[in-house]
Amino acid sequence: MVPEASLCRVSVHADGVNVDLALPATVAVATLIPSIVDVLATAGSPGDRSGAVRYRLSRVGGPALAASKTLAQQHIRDGTALVLTRSAVELPPPRFDDAAEAVSRTLDGVAPSSTRQAARLTGALTAGWLATMGDVVLIRTVSINDARHSAGAAGVAGIVSCAALFATAVSHRVYGDRIAAMTLGLLATGFAAVAGLLAVPGGPAAPNMLLATMAAAVTSTLALRVTGCGAVTFTATACCAIVAAATALAGIVTAAPLHTLVLAPTVASLGLLEFSARLSVTLAGLSPRLGTDDAATPPSLDPDLLSAKAIRADEWLTTLVASWSVAAATGAAIEATSAGIPRTARIAFAAATAAVLLLRARAEVHLVRRVVLTVTGTAALTAGFVAAAAVAPGLPWILGAAALLAAAALCLGFVAPAVTWSPTARRGIDLLGYLALAAIVPLACWLGGLYGAVRGLSLP
Repeated sequence: MVPEASLCRVSVHADGVNVDLALPATVAVATLIPSIVDVLATAGSPGDRSGAVRYRLSRVGGPALAASKTLAQQHIRDGTALVLTRSAVELPPPRFDDAAEAVSRTLDGVAPSSTRQAARLTGALTAGWLATMGDVVLIRTVSINDARHSAGAAGVAGIVSCAALFATAVSHRVYGDRIAAMTLGLLATGFAAVAGLLAVPGGPAAPNMLLATMAAAVTSTLALRVTGCGAVTFTATACCAIVAAATALAGIVTAAPLHTLVLAPTVASLGLLEFSARLSVTLAGLSPRLGTDDAATPPSLDPDLLSAKAIRADEWLTTLVASWSVAAATGAAIEATSAGIPRTARIAFAAATAAVLLLRARAEVHLVRRVVLTVTGTAALTAGFVAAAAVAPGLPWILGAAALLAAAALCLGFVAPAVTWSPTARRGIDLLGYLALAAIVPLACWLGGLYGAVRGLSLP
């Protein structure tokens, strides 16, 4: 029991909260501080529970009180107003007897260290790159120098694809490794496409592409079914393969040149990008079905069901945007590098496609979709730049155009995000995107020779 005569009645302030306390005047301040902190927490002070914190008492506008001394020793009287402050505890720097150990510890603190996740991602990217290069070399060798062994190469590629697909299921269902499962699934898809391409003799031609793309679509779908992960990646791959298969089938039926065949899927992909959000909502089941009793009522408001459908809609949107942007960029690249068509038209077509994709990336808030749109738009712009460089009057023009494009990319990446655009400016940029999209159709008609065909008609 502390005698009443030895109590010091003070007012303690901290974080906008003040309490009146009667503290023992003969007890060290360091002993009193934990109790004061608990009382302030009860009174509503938030405190700091995130880490080590040092609390100090001080007079208003004065230095901190010595923690080892009592209130009486520091001449704290009744009615004194005290302030409780806190500061993070700074650990003293370590001392080393060995200079090599000091250098190693310093570099460990400033340099990022290798992790298991980074090693797995590096291995996945390396495996994908080596497999892609091997497939390209195999296709080139078989189609040019050694077409007699195409059937054997196709059989080996099919066996490797089946083995990779089996390893995909094992890696995810047995070991729960998502990265390995997605990598093996993509490798299985690639080898299946190579097997389909080499299985048809006399290629590469439209029949080879049809079988290769259909094999890729089926394998990608199987990889999704056996793993249950990577829905966006495998579905987007299957969608791109189906678009390519439809183009190859049209080539078999019509015997039209490649640059004419890719016009329709490119224009359709750019147009469907504008409806991707509505399609994703419909595919996820968030919109009411027309012709039913639920058409006039909103979807279910069950929180769990609504969250699941929202996540599914976001995945569908990412899938549709990725597949259609890749299809559009591929078509623009084929048009820009094709011979026998007007150079001005193919350069303008690639530039318009890149403008549509990049302007849509500007308005996208989802990181993955923005990256996909930016990469595909840059690829289309690169194809247009390559086509323009072939007709440039001299090397200075090529260098100037490259520097201008690099400066524009830096401005869009560093300057534009920091600028607050007015609603009028934002609407103007959106209008530019719609104008670029509207220019796609007449440019496609020009590249397809429609204007020349109409001009050659003998109309009365």
